[in-house]
Amino acid sequence: MTMTAGGTGIALAALPPAGLLGLRQVPTLHAAVLAALPAAQGRAALLLPDHPRLRAGLPRRRMAEAILRDAAAMGGGGLLRAAGGTLLLGVSEATGRRAAAALGTLLGAEAPLPVWRLPRDADAVLAWAAAEVPAPDLLPPPVPPSPASLHAALEALSAEAVLRAETIRDAAGERHGQRLRLSRRSLAAAIGPLAADPDLLAQAMERMAARLRPGLAAWACDLPGLRLVPLARDALPVPALRPGAVGVLPLAAAAGPDFTGFQARLAERGWAVALEGLEAATLALVDPAALPAAHLLLRWSPALAAPELTERLRAIGPARLMLEAGADPAALAFARAGGLLRTGAA
Repeated sequence: MTMTAGGTGIALAALPPAGLLGLRQVPTLHAAVLAALPAAQGRAALLLPDHPRLRAGLPRRRMAEAILRDAAAMGGGGLLRAAGGTLLLGVSEATGRRAAAALGTLLGAEAPLPVWRLPRDADAVLAWAAAEVPAPDLLPPPVPPSPASLHAALEALSAEAVLRAETIRDAAGERHGQRLRLSRRSLAAAIGPLAADPDLLAQAMERMAARLRPGLAAWACDLPGLRLVPLARDALPVPALRPGAVGVLPLAAAAGPDFTGFQARLAERGWAVALEGLEAATLALVDPAALPAAHLLLRWSPALAAPELTERLRAIGPARLMLEAGADPAALAFARAGGLLRTGAA
């Protein structure tokens, strides 16, 4: 049986695969579901049946499993696999209905799969569980893609496909410059399954920055205001002709053994450094005021508004911080309240 835990505290006790027990000793899923129901009150359940279309092709089954896993992760629920299907238990009703619609389409059904509301439909859920035993994993592990395909995928990408232009504004909305950033989503789509490995995705980001370095540096060297562009750590950009050229590096780069030397060589060419990747979670792990960079790019999330985090940000000072706000009204309000520079769509 597969278990996925979410925000509601749904905990599904793991049961041994049916093949490891004598036939008469195999427990049904009734006890596991009964124990999980109290935490699922006010939420929903969804059953993906063992449909002929899922048995006919592995890709379709993988897609169905991905829909269920995403729903469990986003909706705060758990998964129970059985020979007769997979139960998604304890998700929000909205998440359950989205998954039901997607699965219905995948199965070729005329309508979405039914969604059970709890506690109203608890008897139906328990009746299904009482007749089912845990199933062993139905999917063979995917074959990992070869990293050798990474270089070819990146070479095929154009700058226009992965670069996004953003405007830098102050709390009053006045323009202070521009940022060109690499779209993580576009790069992930280009390299496909390789993007599931965070290290390979980070490598792809750095390789793309290195490949685009001449054009990015030329763009940034003499424009007015702040000009932020991604940098790779294997070579230096051309000298900037006026102040405001800023190379953006990942937060992890600051821990590298030659970061101080690289930063000094950039400064000799008129370039400052900005570190990206600072967010609510990392603020609790590092002292942002001690990070050796002229600018810190702060990734927006509502958690930043917590009093203890706003105190830490206040200690850094608004001159160094730049909020990656996008168009979120709450993020824009946070930037205004803190007097922060912010980046967003041009």
